[in-house]
Amino acid sequence: MLASFKTCVLALARDKALLVWALAFPIILTCIFMGMFSGFDDAYAMVGSTLGVVHDESFEKAAGLDATLASISDTDSESHIADLVSFETEEEAKDAADAGRIDAYLTVSDDGVPELHVSASSLSEHGNLPASVLTEVLDTYVRMRSAIEHITALRPDLVQSGAALAAFQAGAVSTVRLTATKTAPAPDVRYYYALLAMAAGLGASAAMQSVRRLLPEAGPVGARTTLASTPRWRMLLGTLLGTWLCEFACMFAAFLFMRFVAEVDFGDNAALVLLAIFLSTLVACAAGALLGTIPAMESGMVSGLTCLLSLFTGLYGPASQSLADLVESSVPFLAYANPLWEMTNCFYALLYYDTLDAFQARCTALVLMALAFFALASFGMRRISHEHL
Repeated sequence: MLASFKTCVLALARDKALLVWALAFPIILTCIFMGMFSGFDDAYAMVGSTLGVVHDESFEKAAGLDATLASISDTDSESHIADLVSFETEEEAKDAADAGRIDAYLTVSDDGVPELHVSASSLSEHGNLPASVLTEVLDTYVRMRSAIEHITALRPDLVQSGAALAAFQAGAVSTVRLTATKTAPAPDVRYYYALLAMAAGLGASAAMQSVRRLLPEAGPVGARTTLASTPRWRMLLGTLLGTWLCEFACMFAAFLFMRFVAEVDFGDNAALVLLAIFLSTLVACAAGALLGTIPAMESGMVSGLTCLLSLFTGLYGPASQSLADLVESSVPFLAYANPLWEMTNCFYALLYYDTLDAFQARCTALVLMALAFFALASFGMRRISHEHL
C-alpha cells in the first residue's frame, strides 16, 4: 500500500493536468468572480451626489425644509447623502446641472411643494438610486409637514405645549433589524462555494487515471501489478490516499487564495473549514476511483458529469441557483444524492447556521458517500484481479 501511495503521489506531482484543473482552474475563476462582484457596494454609495438648492422666496416659506436639507448634507452624520450648493435663481441651477457641476437641483413651487430636477448625465453616470433616495426624503418631509399642519388645526394646545413636536421628533415608528442567520447573506458567496465543489469534482479525473494505472490493460506495469500477491483493496487504498493528498493540497491552496485574496467569508472556524475540504476531496477521489474501475469511462465523461452536477449547486448564475433551489424543495433526495451539493452546503452550514447540526449532517453524508464509493471501487478491482481474468 505504501508503494502504491508513493507511486501515485510522484505520478500526480508530474501531471500538469492536476495543476490545471485542481489548482489553476479555481484560482482563475476566483479572479473572474472578483472582477464580476467588485464594486457592488460602491455602486450603491451616495457619496458624490451634489444637490443644488434654489433659495428664493418660495423656499424661505417652506417651513422645516432648510433643516431637512441640512440633516442630509451633514458630513459628520450617517445620514449624509448629498452635498448642497446654493443658487439664487432656477436658471443658475439649471445651467450648473447642464454643465455637470451638480447632479440635481431643488426648487419649491408657489404652494410650498418641493420639486426635484435630475440631470440626464447624472442618471447615466450614477443610476436612479441617488434620485430615488432624495425623492423619498422629500416625500417624508411633505408628509411630516402635512401631519403637523393637520395637528395644528385640530389640537393647537398640543402644538403650544410642545408635545406634538416632541412626538414627531421622537418618531412614531421604530425599526429593529433582525437576522435569521449567523452571518448576513452575501449573494457572491454561493458562487465561490459551488466553485470549490466543482474543483473537487474535477479532481476525480486524477483519481480515475491513477486507478487506471493499476489495471492490466494499462500496459506492462499494470499487468505486473495485477499479478502481484498484494490484495487489490490495499493497492486501491494506497492510490486513493495518494490522490487525496495531492487533491487536498491543491484545494487548500485554492482556499487560501479565496480567503485572503478574494476575501470570501468562510465563517469563524478555520479547523472545520479544513474538515469540509478534507471530506470534499476524499469523496471526489473515492468517486474517481470507482469510475476508474469502469472500462468505458473516459476523462471527458468525468468532466462532463462534474459540470452537470454543478448545475444543481448554483454555479452558473441566477437561473442555475433557481433550479437548484427548486430541486432541493421539490425532490430533496435528488439534491442529497448530489456529492457536489453536499460539498457546497457543507460550507454553507458553517457560515449561516448557529449550531453545527447542519454541518454534522453534511459531513456524515460525505463520509457515507466516500465509504460507498470505496466499497464499490474495491469490488470492481476484485473483478479484474488475476483470479478473474
